[in-house]
Amino acid sequence: MSEKNKKELHSKIISGLKSNDTKVVNESIHQLREEGQLQDIVILFDLLLKQPSEEIKDTILKFLADIKDKKADQIFVNAITEEKYSSIRKEITGICWQSSIDFTPYVSVFVDVLIQSDFETAFEAFTVIENFTSKINEDEKILQQDKLKDAIPVAAEEVKGMIHECIHILDQF
Repeated sequence: MSEKNKKELHSKIISGLKSNDTKVVNESIHQLREEGQLQDIVILFDLLLKQPSEEIKDTILKFLADIKDKKADQIFVNAITEEKYSSIRKEITGICWQSSIDFTPYVSVFVDVLIQSDFETAFEAFTVIENFTSKINEDEKILQQDKLKDAIPVAAEEVKGMIHECIHILDQF
């Protein structure tokens, strides 16, 4: 396929994502598996912000969890930290523990999410940290444990137990 044809196909896929027809949107998401580019992840985040139907939301989340390109890590982490995506932070954080991408370099971001979020989002961040604990270097573990300990007095009651458990898990590995 020529470069021009690839660009035309990609444009058609992106247009399909903006359709009001659920079937067209789902087909476009499936086409992204073959023809998608890393920057398309942000388009899918933006689509999630528009609160699509449950069917489209599930399709998007499954697609995002299946991404294997290690360069996508920064895109996910940027979205987690961007205020624009705060309403879907729980979903994006959940994708991070479901994904095969290694988010170990961003443990600090997930500790911050754990400390600052509601229970459900904090639980997703806790799961990410738990999944990558064995890969975190000792200095980083100590730094994050200290951050967690400092957060206990000011953390929401609903996440204090998770903070304590996270400190314990970081200590175990």
